[in-house]
Amino acid sequence: MSASILFLMVALPVCLAIVVISAGYFVKGAVAIAHRLSIPEFIVGSVIVAIGTSAPEIAINVSAVLENAGNIVISNIIGSNIVNVGLGIGIAGMLLTFEKARPEYTKTVILGGLGAVALLLNTIFSSSSGIAVMTLPFAMLLITGFAYFMYKSLAKSSFEDADEGFETKIPLILSGVMVILGAASMAFFSDFSVKYAVALSQYMGIPEAVIGATIIAAGGSLPEVSSCIAAAQIKRPNLILGNIAGSQIFNIFGILGLSGIIRPFVYATYLWIDITILIAMTVILLLCMNSPIPRKYKGQLLISSYAIYATYLVLIAVQVF
Repeated sequence: MSASILFLMVALPVCLAIVVISAGYFVKGAVAIAHRLSIPEFIVGSVIVAIGTSAPEIAINVSAVLENAGNIVISNIIGSNIVNVGLGIGIAGMLLTFEKARPEYTKTVILGGLGAVALLLNTIFSSSSGIAVMTLPFAMLLITGFAYFMYKSLAKSSFEDADEGFETKIPLILSGVMVILGAASMAFFSDFSVKYAVALSQYMGIPEAVIGATIIAAGGSLPEVSSCIAAAQIKRPNLILGNIAGSQIFNIFGILGLSGIIRPFVYATYLWIDITILIAMTVILLLCMNSPIPRKYKGQLLISSYAIYATYLVLIAVQVF
């Protein structure tokens, strides 16, 4: 075994462990701020936590669009959103019981689904010879949708779930430091986790298609998934739903919109399949949030949905289809 492979096999789990630990401090700090300032957890989850944990997606997409790698721009966001729903809420659902979702969470998830539908329509109607285009007008439309979401979220400061019986002894200033350093640490070590995973896969001869569709997307979503697990451990279901729903919107409306404004780009039309799968998983999430499905099966259903998608990607990568 070469020294390079040995280094990667050690460095990768260390980086992943730091991401998980950082997520724990980040979530605790965010919840403490919500309690101290009487800010509803929905706002903290859908705005502060969601944007903070999307830092890896921002870094990856800005780099990709500057390198004219449009397929990475789209697949990173779509794959990350699928991971967020399938693994983020799925794993949290195995650790924590979710009651029927409140209307504000349902509306946020629906808005994220509408963003995916808009991207699907853009992919279909802008397609020519197998190539779709992210135009500046469509990017501006996405950014406008994100601005609307931010306005509505911040305006609804009257939700009565500010602390929900949660008590904290963490000082406000220390809570802010935990949020800032936690987010920075997650973004930094998530980036290294992805780089090390890609390098290790290349050394081991794993196809790049599998790497891009699974490791990069999953690696970019490590902060969201880790934050969901950390929130489940302290029994904060509203923070989990707000984090994932907010991240879904921020990824599609905010990051894709920003990417298209930085530089309009092209991407493969066949990505409509992945976008459609994201829409389907959003529908499954809505059913889990608002249906009489037994609570113990909801997490299993979401995880199974992601497993099917991951299997599909692997089969595509090895040219089974």
